[in-house]
Amino acid sequence: MTNPKSIPNITTLGKDASGLLGQVDLGQLAIQLITAADTWVKVVQREATTRVEIRAWEATQRESIIAQRDVLLKGLDLTFDERRETFRRLFDSLDDAMKREDAQIASDVLEKITDLAKASPFKDLGNVRFVVDELKKGERTWTV
Repeated sequence: MTNPKSIPNITTLGKDASGLLGQVDLGQLAIQLITAADTWVKVVQREATTRVEIRAWEATQRESIIAQRDVLLKGLDLTFDERRETFRRLFDSLDDAMKREDAQIASDVLEKITDLAKASPFKDLGNVRFVVDELKKGERTWTV
């Protein structure tokens, strides 16, 4: 935080300099004053513009993050729905094999169930860069 004592009170500055009037070029002083004030105005305006640009960038990034999150969550929902359906079909096949007393098919189905249970549902995401690149392709339509 700025120390209030370090910021001079501009209304009293001139009163303290009254003894210097004969030693100062008033024209040069006026030019310096105008130049300093002009620079101050430009910096203030530029920084205000920069703040507006930063707020706009933040809003854009926030929306992008939300959209990406929504796509990811929907993709995960679909992945888990598909996984759940795959498990259901495998268990139905196991039930059928057990009803027919077919040990070989039951063993094969149990192996598939075990493999599916061991596999991470996130392995299909693989290389995240690949997924992002695929999502950015304009010629493809993604249904979510």
